[in-house]
Amino acid sequence: MAASALPAVAQEQFAGLALPDRLRDLSIEELTQIEVTSASKRAEPLSQVANALFVITNDDIRRSGYTSVPEALRLAPNLDVRRINAREYAITARGFGGYETARHLLVLVDGRSVYSTLFSGVFWELQELPLEDIDRIEVISGPGGTLYGLNAVNGVINIITKDAGSTQGFTARATAGASERTGMLRYGGRLGEHGDVRVYLNAYDRDNFAKGAGTEIDDGGEGVRAGFRSDFGSGDDRFTVQGDVFTNDSNFAPGNGEDGGNVLARWNRRLSDSATFQLQAYYDAFKRRFAVVSDQLEVADVEAQFGWTGGRHQLVAGAGVRRTRDRFDNDFGFFTLDPEEKRLWLGNVFVQDRFALTERLAITAGLKLEKTSFTSVEILQNLRLAYQPSHETLLWTAVSRAVRTPSRIDRHLQEPGILLAGTFNSEELTAFEVGYRGQPTAKTSLSISLFYNMYDGLRTTEPASTTAFLPVRLENGLEGDTFGIEAWGTAEVASWWRLSAGIATIDKDFALKPGRVDIENGISLGNDADVQARFRSQMNLAANVEFDVMLRAVDTLPDPHVDSYVEADARLAWRPSEIVELFVAGRNLLHDRRDESGDAERGALLPRSVVAGTRLTF
Repeated sequence: MAASALPAVAQEQFAGLALPDRLRDLSIEELTQIEVTSASKRAEPLSQVANALFVITNDDIRRSGYTSVPEALRLAPNLDVRRINAREYAITARGFGGYETARHLLVLVDGRSVYSTLFSGVFWELQELPLEDIDRIEVISGPGGTLYGLNAVNGVINIITKDAGSTQGFTARATAGASERTGMLRYGGRLGEHGDVRVYLNAYDRDNFAKGAGTEIDDGGEGVRAGFRSDFGSGDDRFTVQGDVFTNDSNFAPGNGEDGGNVLARWNRRLSDSATFQLQAYYDAFKRRFAVVSDQLEVADVEAQFGWTGGRHQLVAGAGVRRTRDRFDNDFGFFTLDPEEKRLWLGNVFVQDRFALTERLAITAGLKLEKTSFTSVEILQNLRLAYQPSHETLLWTAVSRAVRTPSRIDRHLQEPGILLAGTFNSEELTAFEVGYRGQPTAKTSLSISLFYNMYDGLRTTEPASTTAFLPVRLENGLEGDTFGIEAWGTAEVASWWRLSAGIATIDKDFALKPGRVDIENGISLGNDADVQARFRSQMNLAANVEFDVMLRAVDTLPDPHVDSYVEADARLAWRPSEIVELFVAGRNLLHDRRDESGDAERGALLPRSVVAGTRLTF
């Protein structure tokens, strides 16, 4: 198979087209010219990106019928999206699948990292963004450490929301089904002579799922999120100020859930026709409450970035500093962090240059130096070679280094007599990639990438002495490699019908270093399917009727064992006018209930669900 489409382009980029006609009117070539920023921190057409990068556009999300960010990420064939229960997800790229092992992927929302210092992962239940505000999601599978540093080991997810100027007017959305209800209100207006602003309110209510025996568990919940974004400025200066606050309630027990908020400010200045400067700062805080455990995190981050284009060079350089303060309380008394509260610092500088050797051949070299409270200076390198023999064809290869620095659990989790706080060091990756991106014909596009990843120092649980089984300590005793292929493509069968498909494979070979012992038998390596595939059909049955179907095939998960499966999602929509959209969407249509994670502690059965919804825009 060749994989999932680069479907209809984001609203902001082709704003002159009427929404129902975009998929039909845009050619495959126009879709490959979508501008992206994640690969090099500067705008460039997708056709010239020397990375395994997939774009989920706003129209992709709308046509999918999905109602949350993690569900929308199922559209990316280079991601493993695994729903654990009604509220929790594990999302990875290129291996390490599982709730506690999905800690090698960096996630950004408008340049704000949503990484947790507690376990190096992402709490997806905190990311209930209004999908209508998302311009696009850029998904890179492969290292991004040179530009993004901390945790950008196996990939980067960059969620980019729309400029306030493209969300003027009033929009409302409501969906209702047997197990879920959602709603969103948004208003955008002018802010003086040179600015725009929008405000929104987003809410959800999800019912409990069931365990294997059919017994309902208290994993559902409800939540409300409110926020704003303002974009303003004139001449050479543009400013963005945005923020969100949220509160979630879990059904597990009264008082359980999450609260938090963030605020971000960004200044962009055009220094000349060839130079730009950006300064960004944000503050983010949340608190999670579950039974007798609470976890809170505060993050303050400042980053400056300079871009310059001249002659054969396209340069980007920058520096940043981040301060975090976290606290973990376990009233139950077992397995606590020592200290319970900790301030951590991170500082970095980076530079990357794309140098055109010839009109068709370019080399990109990057270097990042990063220092954290837990590590000495980490050196993250990146070298890429791109050859474009024609406008329709790009060949590329790369070698990169990335690291996952220790989390608070890695260093400070302890229980006297059982687990000792340790000196866990960074997990290291050296990655080799080769890829192709192009248009085999005028009505098809294709992207193929092969990767070989070499890991060193992955986490093990080892006896602290040679004379006793307990206590144990977290150490860096595993090494090994993975190999895989990722491919996606699209074909325009007719002016009203587009097909797309995607596949991702992985082969793993890990072993303990000489003299090391892992009493958890490689649990940190995750639980991964050898093959995953996507197939999607998008039809405009009439000028105002859309019908979309996606099939997902996942191979067997080995340990814990989960049977292979094929699943289907579908959506039928009718637009009686430019103002009103009516739709019905189904998820997990081929099974009444199905296990997706194999997680014995948190896992639940995903039910078949059908929701009806409407969206009003004026």
